[in-house]
Amino acid sequence: MKRAFFLHLALTATFASLLAACSSTTAAVFPTGEGGPRLRRPDGVVIDPESAPPLPRDRASAEDGIMTLRSPLGPEVAIDTVRELFRRVVARDTSSLSELFTQSAQPISYGPGGYGVPDRAWDWWVQRSNRLDYTKLSGEVLFREADIEVFRAQDALETPPHPAIRTEALDDSDVILRVTMLAGTNGTDRYFGDVIVFWLRRDADTYKIYRQLEDFQLQ
Repeated sequence: MKRAFFLHLALTATFASLLAACSSTTAAVFPTGEGGPRLRRPDGVVIDPESAPPLPRDRASAEDGIMTLRSPLGPEVAIDTVRELFRRVVARDTSSLSELFTQSAQPISYGPGGYGVPDRAWDWWVQRSNRLDYTKLSGEVLFREADIEVFRAQDALETPPHPAIRTEALDDSDVILRVTMLAGTNGTDRYFGDVIVFWLRRDADTYKIYRQLEDFQLQ
């Protein structure tokens, strides 16, 4: 009995010591910010900037590497531009003619005497429209599309489509149309030359007139 009493006292004292030890233990502190351990940053990842695609070209060879090729346009797209030009001229819709020409489009007209030819091709049509009533040609067949002669830079030409055109100056996508006019006169007025040569240059998904060559002068 006495032995059990002393054992009980010993267990109580041990338990009290453990409680005292726990209450006196300092809580763990994890340093942060300045003064703390230097934190390791994650390794950087090198990312290559996205490369711009090559500028589109009309043709390339296997040695050129990666290239962006444009889908070719058929000559009917160039004929559409010429057809629209005559539609606007006959309708005297000259306010938007410049849309059908490149910014550097020039008219090349020749003939005896007459008015001077302006520097810009669309201004040449405006000047002509101010002098001649092209509405008189409304409903007439100005030319036959089946008779239009089509030339490209890659064509093996024995003679150029016009003496003023050097075939080596043509871009790969250029198209030249030689249009024989059927309705050139009305009464005493002459509206067109017998033949008009249009040199067209690609602009995105259409063709615009770059040069216009015609034996015609305003009188």
